[in-house]
Amino acid sequence: MKRFSGLFFFVLSGINGAFAQGYQQIKGQVTDHSTGKPVGFAYVSISGKAWGTLANAEGRFLLKYPKIDAQKEMEVSAAGFQNGVVALRELKPVDSAAVSLEPVVRPELPVSFRRQTDARLLVFSALKSIPANFQATPTVLTGFYRETLSTDTACWYVREATLKAEKLPNVPTELPEKVKLVKGRQLARHPLPKMLEGYAFPNGAAIVTRSMELGPPDYFDGDNLNDYAFRLDSLLTGCDNRLAYRLTFEPASGRRVRAARKGEILIDTASRAIVRIAYEFTPEAAGEVLKTNLKSVFDNLTGRAKKEVKRVASHTHYRQFKGKWYLQDSRLVLETQFTFANLSPTTASIHLHFGTTEYAKSNGQVVAETEVLLTTENLPKQRVPYDDRYWGTANTIPATADEKP
Repeated sequence: MKRFSGLFFFVLSGINGAFAQGYQQIKGQVTDHSTGKPVGFAYVSISGKAWGTLANAEGRFLLKYPKIDAQKEMEVSAAGFQNGVVALRELKPVDSAAVSLEPVVRPELPVSFRRQTDARLLVFSALKSIPANFQATPTVLTGFYRETLSTDTACWYVREATLKAEKLPNVPTELPEKVKLVKGRQLARHPLPKMLEGYAFPNGAAIVTRSMELGPPDYFDGDNLNDYAFRLDSLLTGCDNRLAYRLTFEPASGRRVRAARKGEILIDTASRAIVRIAYEFTPEAAGEVLKTNLKSVFDNLTGRAKKEVKRVASHTHYRQFKGKWYLQDSRLVLETQFTFANLSPTTASIHLHFGTTEYAKSNGQVVAETEVLLTTENLPKQRVPYDDRYWGTANTIPATADEKP
């Protein structure tokens, strides 16, 4: 058995035998070896293949793969951890799985490097490197999408779909990015509280399938980069067995920044590719988005409840494959407090999540303009049983208990 140095130990299982025309599957959980805690949103793939799946927030995963790949290796990666590589042929058909990953040993940056490096210029260099690091020709990402609406007491609905997101960088078109529904479903709890009727993204899938092939994020584009102050961490971190700079950012002192954000960026030291961006809107900006960036979310509200945006958080992670970087997964969380009449305030959260399960070249015509997904509100309604068999051989992200109505 090949054992990667980053995998301190492992116990893997979960092959349930052949199913669905020659497919096998592995299910299990990824944990941190040093703490025993789950590693959420780890990526699980077959080495050398342009596809895989994503663990959920609890580190649980279900990987489906063709029997022809049963002699290959499974690779597990997560930011801040060394990759684990496991030979599939040595796994036995039992019912549970556990993968324990060892945290990256974080080397310290030389003092001279930190003194000579302008953190903003490092980010500027990474943004300028997008054409070289990301796919410049048409590609199509196949992936899994989940959207939930929850309060402290219940998950009120879940909308799920397998999607194809076609990217057309450097192609003159009105639709440089097109998203197509492959298969989808939704399940709702009734009756929905009156104050939450209409609280939804018109098309959340279009938000979390966006990626950098088409250019830098708007909040860092052009002169907007000067709106932020950047700080380079004294320690390197790691992602997918590659060293990465870690930078934090916040609004620059003295500048009025619309929809201001605070967060972190990981930049690959070798290629200068942006590996990960995570942020939250500042408390001041959270109120602004009610009337600007996220205005459409509240346009269809039917109740008279007062609304206060409490938190907007985003996470976008990229994965390297054969010299290019592709969207691995993207998440957005919106928390809003509703106050109606004399009732106690209710905080409701919308969670959007997309995880790519396959990367492929495109001829630019995989998704016709007439097939573009315009809303997820019309996904077919499903009753129980609410399980994974609905998706057949497609790789999906297992639902947590909190994500089931």
